[in-house]
Amino acid sequence: MQPGEFVPPMLAITARQPFSGSDWWYETKWDGYRAMISSGRDFHIFSRRGQDLTLRYPGLAAIRHQLPDSIVLDAELVGWIDGKPGFVELQERRAERYVLVAFDCLYARGRWLLQDPLQKRREELRRQVQSSGVLVVSDGVRAQGEYLLAAAKEAGLEGVMAKKLDSPYCPGQRSANWQKFLVQYTSWVWVTDAVRAKDGSWYWTIEEVQDKVLKPVGKMRAPQGWKADRVSEPKHLGQEPFLIEVAYRGRTREGRFRHAQFRQWPTVHESRWDADSPSQSDPLSPTRN
Repeated sequence: MQPGEFVPPMLAITARQPFSGSDWWYETKWDGYRAMISSGRDFHIFSRRGQDLTLRYPGLAAIRHQLPDSIVLDAELVGWIDGKPGFVELQERRAERYVLVAFDCLYARGRWLLQDPLQKRREELRRQVQSSGVLVVSDGVRAQGEYLLAAAKEAGLEGVMAKKLDSPYCPGQRSANWQKFLVQYTSWVWVTDAVRAKDGSWYWTIEEVQDKVLKPVGKMRAPQGWKADRVSEPKHLGQEPFLIEVAYRGRTREGRFRHAQFRQWPTVHESRWDADSPSQSDPLSPTRN
């Protein structure tokens, strides 16, 4: 393995619950593409699976002039729009600005740093890279994971990465030394349709109340074991809309939920939709005029 070649990125597990520890480093989890910056005899910015991102985003190649001749960095490609990360805009190349947020240094000054602790790798990152233009060095905090998660939620960001300060870098491995806290929101929504897939599982169309009118906010997989009371031909829901609570990880610019998952049924049974039933803010109380 040489600088300029692909290094599979280290991966995180999802934490069971947020935590704060004095031997942990916490930084913002950016909603973008993993970007492995590898500069040696060749220069590439690889995706998580080894595709060259400079082919899709050619403007990124200019950062080579900001870097030493031989260096390997772990980073995230983030698309910015209206001052916030925009994943859909990144996918569709409609972002106002593209930023590479570098958060780890894997090779510098003629040697691999994979076995060095994260704290030393970050010190080397600061020595080797200056934030300028498209390339930005990440920042973070020590021992304040829950505080940073609350700040990320308030700012509408995806979450927080927690990393053990004494941990090595393990290419291609998912390790408990890296854990992610994902910001989640909850909402009461109506299931207005259901489609059965070939494997027998059900997928719901979900809508929320906006000004006493149902507006679509996405589709999601129904919980295992759920069956429709009635099914109209050929395979759609034949019953009245029903209420559920979902958890989701943010909204698209069009207002649709991202990564929606079933959370719970209402404690008060609601069997049918009507405009004066549960509102968006308090779905188990009548809408107030």
